[in-house]
Amino acid sequence: MALAFISMQLNAAVSINQNFEQGISYFKQGNYSAAAKKFEQARKQGNRSTALYYNLGSVYFKLGQYKNAQSYFSLLTKQPKMKSLAEYNLGLIALKQKDSATAKKYFNSIVKRAQDKKIVYLANQQLVLLANNNRSAKKSVSKKSSGSVYLSGSLGYDSNINFAPVDIGSEESGSYFDALVSADYLLSGKTSDGWSVDGLLYTIRYQDTGNPLIPTGTFDQDQYGVGIKKTQKLAGWNTHIKLALDQLTYGPRDYQSILKLEARGRYRLSKTDRVYLRYHYEDINSDDVVFDYTEGWRQKIRGEFRRYNKNSYLQFYYELELNDRNDLVRVDNVGGISEFSYSPTRHTLRGKYTSKLNKKWDLAGDLAYRKSDYPSTSTQNRNDDRVKAIASANYRFDKTMKLKLKLEYTDNSSTDNIYIYDRRVIAMSLNKLF
Repeated sequence: MALAFISMQLNAAVSINQNFEQGISYFKQGNYSAAAKKFEQARKQGNRSTALYYNLGSVYFKLGQYKNAQSYFSLLTKQPKMKSLAEYNLGLIALKQKDSATAKKYFNSIVKRAQDKKIVYLANQQLVLLANNNRSAKKSVSKKSSGSVYLSGSLGYDSNINFAPVDIGSEESGSYFDALVSADYLLSGKTSDGWSVDGLLYTIRYQDTGNPLIPTGTFDQDQYGVGIKKTQKLAGWNTHIKLALDQLTYGPRDYQSILKLEARGRYRLSKTDRVYLRYHYEDINSDDVVFDYTEGWRQKIRGEFRRYNKNSYLQFYYELELNDRNDLVRVDNVGGISEFSYSPTRHTLRGKYTSKLNKKWDLAGDLAYRKSDYPSTSTQNRNDDRVKAIASANYRFDKTMKLKLKLEYTDNSSTDNIYIYDRRVIAMSLNKLF
């Protein structure tokens, strides 16, 4: 019996040693799955050696099974002779898991306590790399968030150019080009909680309509604007409040100066859903007596829902607009007086759906309905209903550059015949973000 027992023990020891040696052989060949299997068999048969635990940690690291590797190297930290080497490997595992703070803790521990100069040198090298990566990341974030410039240019055709000050169709058609330059710069803090300034330049130029009674440049417009904005997070909302001043020209004349105040908030309902609230106030001043009837104030209040999916984007909002503007009063040749109000109460419903066809192309449909109720005057009782539909296709060259093709149709009905019109716009634009 004793001899049989000794024989069994010897056979088991040989088997354990064979599994371990086979594991080493597989590891050297790069067959890490087979090596892990043999090492685990040796462990289950009773091998508790330091070498086995180190090799198990190493092979699981090679396989990307970082939690298993971590458990074996952690066991080795309890052995004084293996502590520094085990901590170095635990630091490497932390780097693979994107946990720089834990990695730094292990490498600093080695530098402070280890006696092996080689392992101290390696730990110091890792700390230098971590410091350089952190500096690069901070510079990248700072560069990305400190400011941006957006450029856009379009070529298009308008079937019924809108006479903007009185919002009527001119019954004139023509091609046009427009250009927009906008820029923002972060003064302090960060984009989600800080101060920034922005500015914009916009121009639209129409070609000669061919009507000799309408001088070239009659419908041209320019806009210049500057603003300052404060962003802040409040009770789960990303908010901003902005004060801006815009200067506008229309045709050859100065048109308006508008002081704007905007408050906006965004709340995340879920991974895909967002809610937006916006309040917008404008104090409008005429810069030419011809446009004095446009003076006054305008307020807009909007509630909006957006849903972002992998291959689609949905937007829907309701907006209430209130106006208190001067009336346009005209006296004809025989002393008759006509009075027109430009202080509507408006209700707008708008929905937009975008579908991503692939990484380059997406298609969008945009439909809006606006109801305008104007105060009655002595000569006018006006109510308008406007429907606007837009279909567009976008091609992305990269994340910063996009080509857009747009087809737009507007139908405005009114209780006053002079405000009834329809309009078609076809445009192609190129956009670039810096």
